[in-house]
Amino acid sequence: MEETGLAWTTAVVAFIAAVPLWKITTHAITIAHEGGHAMFGSLTGLLVKRITVKPQGAGGTSFRQEKLGVFQTLAAGLAGYLGPSIFGLAGAWMLVHGISPRSILLMTLVLMAMLLVMVRNFFGFIAVPLTGLLVWAVAMRATEDVQLVFTYIWIWFLLMGGTRQIPELYGNWKAGGEADTGHLEKATGLSSAFFVALFWLGSMAALIYGGVLLLQHNA
Repeated sequence: MEETGLAWTTAVVAFIAAVPLWKITTHAITIAHEGGHAMFGSLTGLLVKRITVKPQGAGGTSFRQEKLGVFQTLAAGLAGYLGPSIFGLAGAWMLVHGISPRSILLMTLVLMAMLLVMVRNFFGFIAVPLTGLLVWAVAMRATEDVQLVFTYIWIWFLLMGGTRQIPELYGNWKAGGEADTGHLEKATGLSSAFFVALFWLGSMAALIYGGVLLLQHNA
């Protein structure tokens, strides 16, 4: 595959995975979503109590502390819906700055292994290892060319999947059942509509900027 067409071709493949196949691939984005909650919550001193990944594509992350500070709530709360976009953008940045595809995939595996330790439901014990097994197979068994192609697809998928979450977020918010925006509204006094818009703008900005990085890298 020619270098100039790699980013465009993998973007198309990732789009198919993130849009037409969303019912099947949504669990991978849920894993990144809950991983974002857990990682950024832990960075503020929170201790993760449990993580769940549900068959319908939903999930949840709870912390041992009953009362969270405003900064902790913001860090953990914002990193959920923005989690896939953050991880995708980090992957794009590493790839264009010379980090090998295999190293990026191995870092992904480490994060998944850390998340698996905190999973506390049956479906999560299936979804996380299966996703990790796919990444492991490519990182450890595939050729360098296949690793490069898969890493591009994986990064594009995280960026696109972060945006693909937003219609579901909007639907949950309109129905009054969106926990993330509710917690953020309670902690900050800002309307939940503000955070819905923030998640949409943030995920779109990550997709555009990350996409530009990947496309320019192959130009």
